Amino acid sequence: MSEIKKHWFKHDFYTCNDTRIQQLDFKYPIVGYGIFFKVVEILYQNNGKMDYNLEFISYNIKYDKEIIRAVLNDFDLFQIEEGILLNKRVLKSIKEITEKSEKARESANRRHGN
Repeated sequence: MSEIKKHWFKHDFYTCNDTRIQQLDFKYPIVGYGIFFKVVEILYQNNGKMDYNLEFISYNIKYDKEIIRAVLNDFDLFQIEEGILLNKRVLKSIKEITEKSEKARESANRRHGN
């Protein structure tokens, strides 16, 4: 979809206390949590968005397509808009990271007279 970006992201240590994550873990113990974060990592690598293609996603994650479909659709953790999978928190975080990076670059350029 787009070039792969190298971002870091905050992993809130209270994620497991989110009601949606608890529901996910209740239905798909450990596996659902792993799928959630694997998809989050893929989204970060693709600027927060990717084609909603279950065949490709299940191939990439190497897990059952129907369970991945449920994780992506049934717990209000991801959004699907016009065939694009996204997560609003990931998008917000990427925006913050990008803004901080731009400010740091501008500051460095000013310091070095560029």
